[in-house]
Amino acid sequence: MLRTLLLLIVSAVAIAAQPADAASINQVQVHVVTGHEELSGGSVVELRIYEAGRSMRHFPLTHGTAWPRDSTLIIPLTLTEPLDPRNVVRFALYYRAASPLAPPWEVVAADVEMIRDESPPERLLNVTLSGVIANQGELASEERDAASLACMTDEDCDNHKKCDGHERCAPAAAGADARGCVRGEPLACPVNQVCSEDRGCVGLDASAAH
Repeated sequence: MLRTLLLLIVSAVAIAAQPADAASINQVQVHVVTGHEELSGGSVVELRIYEAGRSMRHFPLTHGTAWPRDSTLIIPLTLTEPLDPRNVVRFALYYRAASPLAPPWEVVAADVEMIRDESPPERLLNVTLSGVIANQGELASEERDAASLACMTDEDCDNHKKCDGHERCAPAAAGADARGCVRGEPLACPVNQVCSEDRGCVGLDASAAH
């Protein structure tokens, strides 16, 4: 009985630790190639991500350190909340100089790479930023049309996870997300069984062994 209870707890924790959607990501890498001017210590650089239906997220990148000129920086970020790239309308690098006398800061290239365990990295919005920011401001991708975010069919909402049930495209339904998608009903397994993506409902012993 104790062993069964422990397996149930382990299974519940494992399920809770997974992203809510197979499309969601928990890790990104920011790549920045700087220009001919050094980024002085005390300057602020943030990654800002704007999503449909929620507040802007911002992630500090410099932490007060200087960035040499003509350098390439790779900055890994772990997100506290999963990010669904399908909800992103634009992203930006925000810059504020440490001094009002600082020269404009040039970004030769900057992109955000989405990290997934079983897939090669992809660029967020398939965009690379480049440009110059004078003293304070954003270098941003073009804003996506809200109409392009909305689902058209159930397939647009499918997270390709059987245990989560069938997702629907129903923008007018209660509980629909920013894209108009409604979560599916998780597969209900018999007592002492859990849902396995590749085998459906299986006993706890088989699930633990797998």
